[in-house]
Amino acid sequence: MSILPKGMEEVLGEEIYKREDSNSVKDALIRLDVNVSQPFQEFYMRYEGPFWEEYVPFELLDLTDEENNIESYTNIAREEHGFPKQYLVLSEMSANAVLVLDTITDKVYIVNFEGGDELLLQGELKEKWATFYDFLKDYFNC
Repeated sequence: MSILPKGMEEVLGEEIYKREDSNSVKDALIRLDVNVSQPFQEFYMRYEGPFWEEYVPFELLDLTDEENNIESYTNIAREEHGFPKQYLVLSEMSANAVLVLDTITDKVYIVNFEGGDELLLQGELKEKWATFYDFLKDYFNC
């Protein structure tokens, strides 16, 4: 039984979204040194991006595939912006902002780099979605 939102299979039913190698997801999570929620893990074990939906205006990156991915952008944020390892950058930059997952709380934030990054690091930024599951529901409108 899937722990992903109902309707996800319908939205991402095309063959291009089917992940071929789920071991790449496990390996990336080990390299990133994070524990993620079950919905996050199941989503990326099952589906391969990147993804673009009109409901949330950010390109949702794949965890490992393509040159620009969650792993590479997270490593840049760690090196250049001092993000602790609990944060994963989920998206391409849009209007000087990115989507960020806190892997400890499972909250998803919209973080701009005009002060929002500092608020996030200080624990003062308000999340946009309470869980990654809620984020998926909104992102894919399902």
